[in-house]
Amino acid sequence: MRHFLFLRHGKVAEEYRKVFYGQLDVPLSEEGIRASQEVVEKLKKYPFKAIYSSPLERALFPARLLSEKTGTPLYIREELKEIHYGEWTGKARHIVMADPLFWARLKDDTLSPPGGESIRALKDRAKKFWEQTLINCPEGLYVIFTHGGFLRALISELLHLPSIFFFVFEILHLKGPLISYFDDGNFVIRGFNFDVEILGDLLTESYW
Repeated sequence: MRHFLFLRHGKVAEEYRKVFYGQLDVPLSEEGIRASQEVVEKLKKYPFKAIYSSPLERALFPARLLSEKTGTPLYIREELKEIHYGEWTGKARHIVMADPLFWARLKDDTLSPPGGESIRALKDRAKKFWEQTLINCPEGLYVIFTHGGFLRALISELLHLPSIFFFVFEILHLKGPLISYFDDGNFVIRGFNFDVEILGDLLTESYW
């Protein structure tokens, strides 16, 4: 069996929290750095076969730190980036969300902000990452550091949910889903938005 722990990055610097930063490489806040370090300390006891990360520093910081502390190989993947907001990048959230196009994208997920990426395109690259990772990863435990939008897209694809439900998942900082994949092609989401301290329990406990 293969287990994939997906984690969203930590909190970013305060001045970026009310804007759409997307693929802008914004820094972690002091709180985000400290929380990332704490998560790495909790994770370093687990026998991860590999670490995957978005190249954006807010996700790469804990991934690199975990790799350095454990000697686990780190693979940086472009597919794990946040959605590209194009001309919306850096604009205040209340301004962007007042644009009818922002909500129209949920009904027609091929629509995109000017110069940006559609939800459909994001879901396609999330699916591509998942399928390629399944091919390349033997049995074992893996951790993936990424972004909230990517995780919404991945879960939507795995559960075959239309994009109108894109925002029904709240992805907390330094939390995310644990997905176990069986040899027969089935999978189970063992946990969501949990403290990584209980990762061991989730890996060993079973409904059956």
